Amino acid sequence: MLGHQFAFSAAPIRKVKEVQFGILSPEEIKAYSVAKIEHPEVMDDTTHKPKIGGLMDPRLGTIDRNFKCQTCGEGMSECPGHFGHIELARPVFHPGAPKYFFNLFSVILTTQSQASL
Repeated sequence: MLGHQFAFSAAPIRKVKEVQFGILSPEEIKAYSVAKIEHPEVMDDTTHKPKIGGLMDPRLGTIDRNFKCQTCGEGMSECPGHFGHIELARPVFHPGAPKYFFNLFSVILTTQSQASL
């Protein structure tokens, strides 16, 4: 990130008071989603623009400096990106999740055992 210039933000700088991690339910995922991804194609062959309902749906954020995000109206530098969802026939786990949770619980259990000594 050396030499990277961040866009100006008028948001006040504040201290982080809390960080919370959790798992979203399917209903929560759909509520946060701005686009249902239904097509494997990235670009629309007729318009040569990102395909609506495709992997680069323009509602997820812009991938081109010349366009604005269709969800928030911001440019490529200002748009944080937005969630989409893919409906699968069965629930699946992210392949990295078991290792992540194992490491997380190991840290929690180690911290708890040290605190109780």
